[in-house]
Order: sequence, then C-alpha cells, then structure tokens
Amino acid sequence: MILRRVFALTFALLVPAFVTLSSCNDPACKDGGEGCPCTTGVECGRPPMCTGWICDGTCRSFNERVGFRCRIEPCVDGEKCPGVCDGAGTCIGCLQDADCKPGHTCEAGNVCSRCDDGVKNGDEADVDCGGSCPLCPGTCNVDADCPGGYCWEGLCARCDDGIQNGDETGVDCGMSGGHCPICFGAFCESGAACASGSCEKGLCCSKPCPLCYDCDLAGECFPVSISLYDTYGADPSITCSGNYVCDGKGRCALDGGQPCTENNDCASEKCISGICKW
Repeated sequence: MILRRVFALTFALLVPAFVTLSSCNDPACKDGGEGCPCTTGVECGRPPMCTGWICDGTCRSFNERVGFRCRIEPCVDGEKCPGVCDGAGTCIGCLQDADCKPGHTCEAGNVCSRCDDGVKNGDEADVDCGGSCPLCPGTCNVDADCPGGYCWEGLCARCDDGIQNGDETGVDCGMSGGHCPICFGAFCESGAACASGSCEKGLCCSKPCPLCYDCDLAGECFPVSISLYDTYGADPSITCSGNYVCDGKGRCALDGGQPCTENNDCASEKCISGICKW
C-alpha cells in the first residue's frame, strides 16, 4: 500500500516536467525559435533582424555586432541601402556618414539625410537640391539642364536674359567661338555672328557703317583714310571705286585727275582748271 502511494506521488511530480519540456514535436518549436532543440542553426528558423542563432543543442540568440548591415527600407538592387545594427539587436539608419548613400550624411536620430527632409545637409547646394539630389533651380551639370540656354560653371545662362553671364563679355554677347553672338570689335564672318547684326570688314560693329566708313575695335564707325576705295558699304550695289575715292571725312568724291566743276567735286577739294588735283 505504501509503495503504491510513493509511485503515484513520483508520477504526479514528473508529469508536469515532461509536459513543459520543448521537443521537436512540440508545436511551439515547429518553426524553431529561442530555447527549441536543434542540431544545426537552420532548425532555429529565420532570426529577427540584427540577431543570429547559436545552436548547441538548443537555439540561443545573439545580437549582431555594431555596424552589421541590415535593411530598414526597400531599395534598388546594387544601391547602398541605409541600415546598420546597433549591437543591441536593433536595426537603425546609420552610425556614421559611411553608412549612408554617397553624398548623404548621418544625421541626429541615426537617420541618413534625404532629398526631401527640408534641411540642407549632405552634399546639397541648397535645401533638398544639388549634389546627389535633384538640381537646384538655375543650376546645371550639362547644357541639356538649361532649356533655351547653356550650362556655364554650374549655372544656367541664356543669350537673351538681359544680363552679362556665362561666357559673355558683354550683355548677351561674347567673343568669337562663344555661345552668344559676338560683341562689338570681335572678328566675324557674317552679321549673324554679331549681337548687332552688323559685320563690317570682319569686325562686329555697333551699327552698319555707311560708305567710306570702317569699324574700329571698339565697334564704332570711323572715316576711311583719304584716297582709299570702299567697296563694303551697307548697300553692296553702291561702292566708292573706279574714278571715285574716299576723302578721309566719310565722303566719296572724284579721284585726282578726274574732270570737275568745283572743289567739292574732288576728294582733295581742289578743282583746278576743271581737273581734280592732289
């Protein structure tokens, strides 16, 4: 009778122990987990982010080292995704600038700077623009970034914006070979190359020069020297040549030796015995 009671008591004490022990057949260990039996780490299942498994017959978790890469948000394959472990089992955005995408910095709160955070940070030239972010208004990398204009030293410029910018040497004009029409005095081949539309004997002039006038390097018209021909007038059909020469004062008159009636007929202003004299 005493033996029966001892056996019953022993069995009653042992049953709870068998019930609480985890086993491979225990539903709680079906997918592995902390404290479940194992022979390899695979049986422990997928560990939470920033943790791993040690299998020594039982699954035991550990925290990944500080700086271990983790992913806190989706990103394009091949890009550097923000996310590092803090050593305490939590995935955070960053611990240092190197944890962020190129051009971005690690900000307060362990988050990488963004192109939409409303703060000028990272390599931005202004708030949320420039650097690795979208271009700031009026800035550029190539000519295609500037509708109707061109890119010069990171800024958009136009040849019709009414200010001197870009490679211009004057307002909306520049040197030969530049983006804009040529300013006065620079060499040209046609009026289309000049800001004024006037190319006088290879120089851009402020205006078309009349017959017996040339353009100087300042872009102004001046009288052709006396006794010289001029075949480059504003009207190609009218020249000062043949029996006529320039008088040095901007007038085309008779050359020496030509018949005349008065002094004013001659470039020399000397009509002697009906002949222009020098």
